Amino acid sequence: MAVFLPATAALRATLSSIDLAYQIRAGDIMLRSHRLIRTDAFTFTALGRPWLDQQWGSQVVLAWVYRLGGWPGLALFRAGLVGLIFLFAFLACRAAGTALRISAWLTLGSFAVLVGGLSLRPQLIGMGLFAVTVWLVFDRRRHPARLWMFPPLVALWTNIHGSFFLAPVLLGFAWLEDMNERAPKPGRTFWVAAASVVAANLNPFGIKVWSYAIGIPTNPEITKFVSEWQPPSIRDFAGAAFFISAAAVVAILAVRGRRTPWPSLLSLGAFFAIGLFAVRGIFWWAMVAPPILAKLLAQDAMEKGRAPEIVLADERRRSKPAPVNLAFIALLVLLAVLYLPWFRPLDPVVGKGLLSDAPTGLTAALAHEVPPGARVFVAQKWGSWIEYAVPSDLVAVDSRIEVTSVDTWTRYSKVSVAQEGWQRILDRWGVQAVLASAEQQNQLLPWIRRDPGWRMVYRDHLGELFVRR
Repeated sequence: MAVFLPATAALRATLSSIDLAYQIRAGDIMLRSHRLIRTDAFTFTALGRPWLDQQWGSQVVLAWVYRLGGWPGLALFRAGLVGLIFLFAFLACRAAGTALRISAWLTLGSFAVLVGGLSLRPQLIGMGLFAVTVWLVFDRRRHPARLWMFPPLVALWTNIHGSFFLAPVLLGFAWLEDMNERAPKPGRTFWVAAASVVAANLNPFGIKVWSYAIGIPTNPEITKFVSEWQPPSIRDFAGAAFFISAAAVVAILAVRGRRTPWPSLLSLGAFFAIGLFAVRGIFWWAMVAPPILAKLLAQDAMEKGRAPEIVLADERRRSKPAPVNLAFIALLVLLAVLYLPWFRPLDPVVGKGLLSDAPTGLTAALAHEVPPGARVFVAQKWGSWIEYAVPSDLVAVDSRIEVTSVDTWTRYSKVSVAQEGWQRILDRWGVQAVLASAEQQNQLLPWIRRDPGWRMVYRDHLGELFVRR
């Protein structure tokens, strides 16, 4: 249940193109050219500007999966990734010493907090690598030699996603715990952490990836424009789940009635702070807190005389599944089959299709009405999709917010809300088409409809396409 339920939910969810589409385009370019992309070639506002594409490895993987199976293949790939994330989250809880059922409940609790962050993008691959490292850390006492898997994992991770720095952080807390508990050979953990720091520099950009990883979450431009880099709020689901989970952890620690070791408190506090800093940080907290709790609960069981061998024997006696459990598993298997991507429509216009944030009707109209190579002002959430679907055109902005200057984002915002001077901005940029979102740019639509310099050529429930007269 702890593994299969999240994977089934991932099959049910749609694929958002907001980040994914440009990742596929970039990966396909690299697969065809056998070269890394080092300058921007997607937007006319940053054309030719240096681009530190730290996630190039993820882009190549995503483009390769897309070549093999298209959008359905990517949906299946995401479900597999999600299943692996929670498999290793479960194994980490088991390695910490808790019983099967408690480990499963802790893993499902992790899923409840993580559910908002399981979109297919490089971060999801990074989360999979993080889940593996968490398992290795909590299994290090039984299999200490496995810790040396960290450096090659980090060397891979540093070419996948900017969260690679969390691996040495995790090892640092593990080393402090080893020192506090007087574990045998605590120096091994320290040297593995040091080797992981060195391994993180094995990438085409060298030590610059550290400035990228640290610069993104601390960049005031990004925290201003991107909601997931802002602190979580109790008013949205991800924030509410985060704060409820933190309250649950505090309650469990209080009910235990025993002093919690300071390394465990330090780890929980550090990852809680990461989650408190930005919505994206919530997901790392959700994978670290359960095995820490698992270890504390296992220690409590030991003190009460419930040794792991006794718990294991109890589990074996209860290993025969009840009929209601079998029926529930059968229902999940049936749902997984029904949610297979080949049984779902691709076009989001049809309804609950496989894709979201992919305005296919507007895209077809753009390709038909506007000559190739045009400059298109498009809603930011659709920028990546246009880059994928109409690669000959250039957009104003896309999901790579770190590539776009503050001045460009300011001008983009002025046009989107039809602030005075919006026509001059479009003229200065040489924009030939405007693809406006009915949801995001409803303030622009009434003004551009009345403007004599623009002509509407297509409209659907998602938005409208305008070209110059």
